[in-house]
Amino acid sequence: MNVRQFIDNTNLDHSLLIGYYGGGNYGDELLLEVLSNLLAQKGAAGVRVTYQHPEQYPSMHRDFGFELVDIHSRWAMLKAALKSRRIIIGGGGLWGVDMNVNTLLLSMFLFGSRWMLGKNVYLLGVGYYSSTTRLGRIGAWFAAKAANVILARDDESVRNFGRVSRHVHKDKDLAWQTQHLDLTPYRQEAAALQKRLPVGDNTLLMALRRPQAKRQHGLFNHYNNLVQQFIRTNPDRPIILAMLESEAKDPGLYAKAKTWRRHHKHLRVLEAPYNPLTFLAYIQQNQGRLALVAPQLHLIMTAHLADVPFLPLVYDNKVAELLDQIGVPADQRIALANITSKDLEAFARTCFGGSKS
Repeated sequence: MNVRQFIDNTNLDHSLLIGYYGGGNYGDELLLEVLSNLLAQKGAAGVRVTYQHPEQYPSMHRDFGFELVDIHSRWAMLKAALKSRRIIIGGGGLWGVDMNVNTLLLSMFLFGSRWMLGKNVYLLGVGYYSSTTRLGRIGAWFAAKAANVILARDDESVRNFGRVSRHVHKDKDLAWQTQHLDLTPYRQEAAALQKRLPVGDNTLLMALRRPQAKRQHGLFNHYNNLVQQFIRTNPDRPIILAMLESEAKDPGLYAKAKTWRRHHKHLRVLEAPYNPLTFLAYIQQNQGRLALVAPQLHLIMTAHLADVPFLPLVYDNKVAELLDQIGVPADQRIALANITSKDLEAFARTCFGGSKS
């Protein structure tokens, strides 16, 4: 069973969608936008979406007529859960390296919703990885025991969930469904973005990354420092620096990006928020002029879907699983912990040759 078959054959009216939506993270917002499109195509009625900052929703998503629920309000969440007949976890590697206490609480909430409130619980396009913590394994147990259906997004997640549940089916990440969506409205928005941030030949799109778990700080700080060094030592290379989260989420990272932009005329910065499918359409429109460097699973997937070269950076099992699906040989991948400035230079030369003439 895959997600399209599931959606086509399942009554999803009065569903409550839950994920890390509203935090401004590119990957989570992409998953929500894709799933919203799929449910809108089906004509699902009475859909509710949990969201961290409902006032920011229009800046990252199209209006599908769904009701927004402030995930920070326990009362609003309880009312939404009681009113909804189904609860959907819409994608993401929740039980992985980024595991935190909130994910454990969410997993326990799913368990209670199934066995105390009688709700149907569906986990769609989710990941469960051996790189998670002990809390992650506990949380995954609660979520798996709660789920009527689990559509796991890769082989490792199938194996891990399969140890706990008999309701596991192998599928892919929800973002793959962009291939089946009508992107016409997003292409129109991408044209406006293109006017604001035009792309010339031989442009490198690089993303900064905020560590989401304490044990990742050294890893991503090392990467961000290499990006800064690359910007400084390649003054003739057009570079767009993509921010994956809003400034409120990490003002320190934005401060760095703005400082770099002031000192380097060849650098431009794409600030969040923006609709992730508009961003995909923007990259597609600039195919042949762009190459991507980003330690972010859904940006790697976006580059692949747009047929744009990307540096295969691996920072967690979930990325290795994605690269398996794409078909990137193991000897061509670079562990983020081992990346050097020479790797960035070699990738730019491979894609574009020397500095822009």
